[in-house]
Amino acid sequence: MALQDILNAISAQADHQIATARSAHQKALTQMREASERSLAKKKQEIAVQKEQKKTHLKAKAQAHAESAKRNTVLLKKQELLDRLYAKVTAELSALPENKVEELLRTCLKQISQKGIIYPSKKHAAALKKLAPSEQFTMGKESDASGGFLFVSDKQEYDFTFEHLVEEILRPETDLAISHEIFTV
Repeated sequence: MALQDILNAISAQADHQIATARSAHQKALTQMREASERSLAKKKQEIAVQKEQKKTHLKAKAQAHAESAKRNTVLLKKQELLDRLYAKVTAELSALPENKVEELLRTCLKQISQKGIIYPSKKHAAALKKLAPSEQFTMGKESDASGGFLFVSDKQEYDFTFEHLVEEILRPETDLAISHEIFTV
């Protein structure tokens, strides 16, 4: 019986150690599961925050793009209106009475000091033949410009066509003021 008691005691102690180990293992598993769940919940929350931040960023980016596209469209329309306005100015300049055009052409001719060839617009060829001194200027082929002329010499070139005068001289000087006048609300 003593041997049986010893075996029972060893079995009881082994059962106790197994139960303690099993309990510790269960406790460790529970702690690991809880830690894993906490970590997973934290990751889910971080992902949700990142997702919201990304949505906010994309929305802001889309709004900025839409605003930019809107501004570009408005600017293109304004530019188109200004282009039409200056084209009308060129047309009205071309439609000036003969005496006013001659005065303008005479002023342009006075700015040229060299000898060269004048390429007049078809509309003002006769006036330029009358106004331009033949010892300084030779008449060249007529151009399709709406008015004015182009002067060419060996060393210089002057463009006094109405299109050039309006687009390269008048427009840069008046564009900003006219834009403010027309488009300011």
